Amino acid sequence: MTSIIESESTMFFSSATRGFYPEQMRADYDAAGTWPDDAVEVSPEDETRLRDAIAASASIRMTAGGKWKITAPPPPPFSMLAAPYLASVRQTRDAILNRLAGIGFAAVADGDADTVQAIAAARAWLLDITICPTVAAAQDIETLQAAVSAEYARIAATLSDEARRAFADAGITLASPVTP
Repeated sequence: MTSIIESESTMFFSSATRGFYPEQMRADYDAAGTWPDDAVEVSPEDETRLRDAIAASASIRMTAGGKWKITAPPPPPFSMLAAPYLASVRQTRDAILNRLAGIGFAAVADGDADTVQAIAAARAWLLDITICPTVAAAQDIETLQAAVSAEYARIAATLSDEARRAFADAGITLASPVTP
């Protein structure tokens, strides 16, 4: 009785194309003129490492000594990490702005100039919350979140309890409670 043992195919890797090429397909690639000039044979272990590196968007190159040098990609810039958080801040800000607009219109109708003035100032600060100096200076998410929270608190502190409820209604927790 004979058994057929299937041998593993020899695999080649091209740094230029970041692709793998099985040896048994070489004739087809050669015929098409698509076999990469830099294709080198890789062990199954190296193939696994290289596939993982490609999936992680790492840079790959072969050293002069014939070893693979895999370098992790640089972290994304902070602006990319901050963008989703700042988008949520804008959405929350818009809810607060809308609520304050209603309170401001009621204050105009009541002739309450102090409330109108306070709300107008608060609305201007809210419109700039994502670009104000403390928020713009943040270099990590925790500092950014703290800066935004501090700005919300600073702005809310200039308003009456009724206007401060606009922050609570938008899900912003302020240091001092808003009276119902």
